Amino acid sequence: METRQIVVITGKTCSGKSELAHLLEKHFNFVVVRDRRTSQNAEWNLSMAQPPLMDRRRELDETQHAQWMLVETKEICATQKDDRPLVVDHLATLKQVLQFREAFGANLVHVHLYASDKTLHERYGKRVKGETDSVLYDEINQLRELEEINALKEDADVRIYTERSDSKDTLVRVAARLHLFTPPEIRCVDVLIGGQYGSEGKGNIVSYLAREYDVMVRVGGPNAGHTVASSAGPYTYHHLPSGARDVTARLLLGPGMTIRLQGLLKEIEECGIGVDRLFIDPQATIIEDEDIQTEKRHLVSTIASTGSGSGAAAARRILSRGEATIRLARDVDELRPYVGTLGNYHGSTSDRLEEAYHNGHSILLEGTQGSGLSIFHGDYPHVTSRDTNVAGCIAEVGISPSRIRKILMVIRPMPIRVGDPDGDQGHTSGTLKLPTTFDEIAEFAGLDAEALNAAEKTSTTGRNRRVGWFEWDQFRRACALNAPTDIVLTFADYLKSTNSKAHRFEQLHPDTIKFVEELERVSQAPVSLINTRFARDANATDMRSLIDRRNWTARSGRRD
Repeated sequence: METRQIVVITGKTCSGKSELAHLLEKHFNFVVVRDRRTSQNAEWNLSMAQPPLMDRRRELDETQHAQWMLVETKEICATQKDDRPLVVDHLATLKQVLQFREAFGANLVHVHLYASDKTLHERYGKRVKGETDSVLYDEINQLRELEEINALKEDADVRIYTERSDSKDTLVRVAARLHLFTPPEIRCVDVLIGGQYGSEGKGNIVSYLAREYDVMVRVGGPNAGHTVASSAGPYTYHHLPSGARDVTARLLLGPGMTIRLQGLLKEIEECGIGVDRLFIDPQATIIEDEDIQTEKRHLVSTIASTGSGSGAAAARRILSRGEATIRLARDVDELRPYVGTLGNYHGSTSDRLEEAYHNGHSILLEGTQGSGLSIFHGDYPHVTSRDTNVAGCIAEVGISPSRIRKILMVIRPMPIRVGDPDGDQGHTSGTLKLPTTFDEIAEFAGLDAEALNAAEKTSTTGRNRRVGWFEWDQFRRACALNAPTDIVLTFADYLKSTNSKAHRFEQLHPDTIKFVEELERVSQAPVSLINTRFARDANATDMRSLIDRRNWTARSGRRD
């Protein structure tokens, strides 16, 4: 017995039937059964010009009881075993519809589209404009009898007046009736954000988790560099999701991204990312040279900004709304393979995410910088140019909060800030409640001070970092802002050097275990992942640096 969904479309010529079938095929993977394909089948011997073709079809409807479309549909059902739904474009009589109902029963949905005769004639006029051999609308229109039209309207499961519903509106309404949209209770997005002032080690965690996900999404811009250790050696990602070169997941850059063109193209080439894997939202912002110069003049020397131009580009986008001075990803020739062209974009990030929801894919969203640097919730003016908390990250991409399954917040035992600006003007990149030095941390943990100081430089600018002891109040505030389901602790070797050799939780130093227990009490969330060291040696025989205490994976509870 046939179980796949069958949609049949009826309506006058130019009511929107073929466009609806095309959109169902494009967005929901329907197989389209077209009367043109059937009419050119040698068995039916129907290869002829319009309007004689229409007359021949009507003749077949009368003499063979409308079997010609039904036969084709049954043949497709018999030969294609992948259970893809079918849409029949189109049927012309109620007799045909009833035969389909008899054949497919409750699996059949009849969609009838209609508009005023004036509108239908206008649409047809636009379609044939410039053609020298076009026929009149009344000659090409198959559905002529008022009684037949009313009968089809009465029978239809979905009836749409397309005069006030364009093709996209019509698709949404039909898709809703067919239950094609993923219910909001399907939670398939996990978000990873930083809980302090950035440089928490998010990249390594994302890279570790990446193998479990079907889709990876990045927000932010080149002002955040996420360095990842792998068997191929360390690599710093400024635009692409961390670990992109080591996995096969689809990659999405959302509309909130700020892109330094040459930097992104370099990453794409170095990581070997093909057009089939990467999608860039047409509305992502391009950073120009003037943006970098603006930040160098005003921010680098005052708050130790990275000077990447991300903030200036975002500000210019807001201020340029009445002018055509901003370049978006859709305007850049080099990005067309990943974006598409005017009028034929590869959709938007929200479109791609909707596809992922529908297909039951697991999605990982990689946040940028840290909660304490949020432009709204951080210590202004020592902040970045966007909201770095989970709400800001999902807003940049276009993900509803109801889609979120897990929120992972990454912290380190000693938070860091970028080094203060050069000079003697008293400027700072921001305060640390309990400042210390890496020499003191090395002595505290039993680490090599020289190696520690050499390693602690920022991924984007190479500046020295400032460091402080753990700030419990700031941690709790980040928990309140983000409500994490899981805490990720990185740099556990900064608590005790022997932690670097731990591969199981019980192998951690007792004081570290106590620290983890207190983190869980304050956050009211489990510490599910613990990074014991940063594995920088590409030739190391043992790259293990994570203790995985999760009771879930990206595919836990997923809908296949």
